[in-house]
Amino acid sequence: MQKLTKQINDSNVEIRIEAVVKLKGRKQLSCIPMLLKAMGDVSWRVRKAAVDILFEDYSVEQYIEGLIQLLYIEDNAGARNSAIEALIRLKKKATVFLVDAFKTPNKDVRKFIIDVLGEQMDPRSLQLMLDALRDEDENVRATAVEHLGKRGEPSVVNALIEILESGDLWTSYPAADALGRIGNKKAIPHLLAALKNKPLREPVLKALGLLADPSTLVHIIPFMEDTSRNIQELALKTIEIFYHKGVSADLITGEIRKILGNKAMDILIAHAWSNKREVRISSILLLGLMKDEAAYGPLLDISHEEEFSEDVRNALVFIGRDNPASLLPLFDTDNTHRKRFIGEVAEKIASPVYYDVLEKMIFDEDGHVRSIAAIGISVLNDPRVIGKLVILLTDPYEDVQEAAVDALSNLKTYLDKPKLINMLKSENPLLRKNVIRLLGKINAVESVNDLGFALKDDNIKVRKAVIEALSVIRTNEAVKYLTYALTDENPDIRISSALCLGMIKGKNVVDSLIILASDPDNSVRVAAAKSLGMLGDNKAVKPLIELLKDKSGFVVATAIEALGIIDGNEAKGAIIGMLDSGDNEIKRTAIISLGSFRNVESTLIPFLRDNDWAARIAAVRVLGRMTGADVRTELEKLLDTEEDPTVLKAVEEILRV
Repeated sequence: MQKLTKQINDSNVEIRIEAVVKLKGRKQLSCIPMLLKAMGDVSWRVRKAAVDILFEDYSVEQYIEGLIQLLYIEDNAGARNSAIEALIRLKKKATVFLVDAFKTPNKDVRKFIIDVLGEQMDPRSLQLMLDALRDEDENVRATAVEHLGKRGEPSVVNALIEILESGDLWTSYPAADALGRIGNKKAIPHLLAALKNKPLREPVLKALGLLADPSTLVHIIPFMEDTSRNIQELALKTIEIFYHKGVSADLITGEIRKILGNKAMDILIAHAWSNKREVRISSILLLGLMKDEAAYGPLLDISHEEEFSEDVRNALVFIGRDNPASLLPLFDTDNTHRKRFIGEVAEKIASPVYYDVLEKMIFDEDGHVRSIAAIGISVLNDPRVIGKLVILLTDPYEDVQEAAVDALSNLKTYLDKPKLINMLKSENPLLRKNVIRLLGKINAVESVNDLGFALKDDNIKVRKAVIEALSVIRTNEAVKYLTYALTDENPDIRISSALCLGMIKGKNVVDSLIILASDPDNSVRVAAAKSLGMLGDNKAVKPLIELLKDKSGFVVATAIEALGIIDGNEAKGAIIGMLDSGDNEIKRTAIISLGSFRNVESTLIPFLRDNDWAARIAAVRVLGRMTGADVRTELEKLLDTEEDPTVLKAVEEILRV
């Protein structure tokens, strides 16, 4: 024992942990003081091992007093934290002992005990928690209030109400918060009474917001005119919470109008320009709920601020849905930003009253306006606009073309597919490209052969569009044409078709992709390897292993990833062989890819101490998903030796320390 005592004090962490482990299974009372001492060790591994042995070899009664004594050590946070964690881990087994230990003059220990009991939520500790509300130390009282609030037990409401009305601000403040979190309506009249106490208005308003009782709005709304700007703002945020908790907008705004009258809009508009983000959001929301057209101007002015544009948009939609025509005058503007913004609002409201103004905007000089108008008018489901949207397929701006494709796809029920297919003969490559994209988007199966013929188009963008469309349609015939595209003269087309075939898991395409794996273009070989991995066919293993000799590191890394997806012993052996690569990126890829295989722990553990920090973190994350005891031990060791903060954080997250 003397030797073990000496070893537990050794400067070498490995010797200390070995000494602690040797205490396991002895089950002698003389070992308990040594284990308790080890709980104050600087190493988390030593502390954890000591706790585990105590829990496994001894009854609670044999070590609980020593565990509680660790709470008194002021100069060793590790010892205190270990004791607190151990006590929490004991759950209800510790309750009786902690209740008795609370009878101490040490205020810090009393607070620690309340923290532990608060986490355990054992009903047997409830009376002590209530008694702690009257503790002489303010920190103990506040901690008790906080934990009682978390419990959410109605049985503590009366005690919290008593504290709220006690006049002790230090505990009344968290008591109000706790009453809000518990959610018992019994607290409402007492919280309303507490509103008369200025220092308590902040926590009380927050609590009333959590309770969200509509009858209390009449008491909250007047604070929108309070002399304190902070309280005004808090009242606004509280009313916003009422709305989010399901109180009707009409009830909220009806009370605001009744109490504040014509001043309501002025108050809300003023706060909408607050320098506090959350206050502005509350005000903008309430301006929308008020459904007052007087809000249009200020809201549109705020819409220029990107941070609040979505909130303003939602507010305008709320007003506009109630009266869509009220927004029509706002379209009459030369301000491009405003036109764009109102167009987006109109799209969300989707009222037929906007058809004429949106149709006019389709030909606006601003490309963004044209795009927004195209989408906005398409959701009206009116086929009259189809001809005009087809014109936008040849717009000089690509984003407008894309919007036109999306808009026309929204109207697919009314589209004349034979007419669209005939447009593939157009001399305008923009029209051909975008009609092809549209045919794919609407899943026009009848167009597959015509799309296949378009693979001969001399315009590469048209051919790329064909690949995209065929990968959406996904019929056997579509897969056949995608396979043909693997031989296209342009590497970009070969890449696109290869990736699409892998993504849609095309049948009978493995051989073609294997041939592509020897393409002279590096990026094409990468695409071939990636697709072979996605297909998961064992037939691809040998060709992928051949790619591990490729001159391009990118190709090699992709081949490793593909082998990791396909699985199997042959693939596993090939990846293990790449761990010796002098290229750190390839080594890291191999480590990560081995994560999908079994029985690789012993292969990966040495990389926890690799010179490359990124290789170490890769090994940590892969091993962290494995459950072996050896793996956890090695990760725990890393806590004492790892110097890189990123790697250390990853280990701590996995071990949850």
